[in-house]
Amino acid sequence: MSSFSESALEEKLNGISNSQQSIQTMSLWLIHHRKRAEPIVKVWHRELQKVKPAKKLTFMYLCNDVIQNCKRKGPEFSNAFGHYLERAFKHVGHTADDSTKKSLDRILNIWKERLVYEVEFIDRLKVALGTASPVIHTPKKKKN
Repeated sequence: MSSFSESALEEKLNGISNSQQSIQTMSLWLIHHRKRAEPIVKVWHRELQKVKPAKKLTFMYLCNDVIQNCKRKGPEFSNAFGHYLERAFKHVGHTADDSTKKSLDRILNIWKERLVYEVEFIDRLKVALGTASPVIHTPKKKKN
């Protein structure tokens, strides 16, 4: 695996394609460098803002792959991405067509099923994406 640098990451992100192999290869490289999760996610978010709308879904698929495949190794990426996801989903939701929103909503439903993040957080992401209305969560009452 090649060594990590922000410029190497930017180059790899710009070269990623929407193929499963490309996303998985990039995901493995990121997971290999998980000790640098915070700067990696910061660069990912910055580059997400720059790419054309057609490539934004690929960036979100990459995020999904990294978060789900890194779960067993530690919380570095789920924590790091957690700081940026609401802004990322809002950004992508502004330019996304219905098909892209449906694909992203599917990711969020999988995260909910697999308990990747808290339900309340995922509901906020759905609102940011524009696929749900705000939900008011009431705390569950304790049984006496």
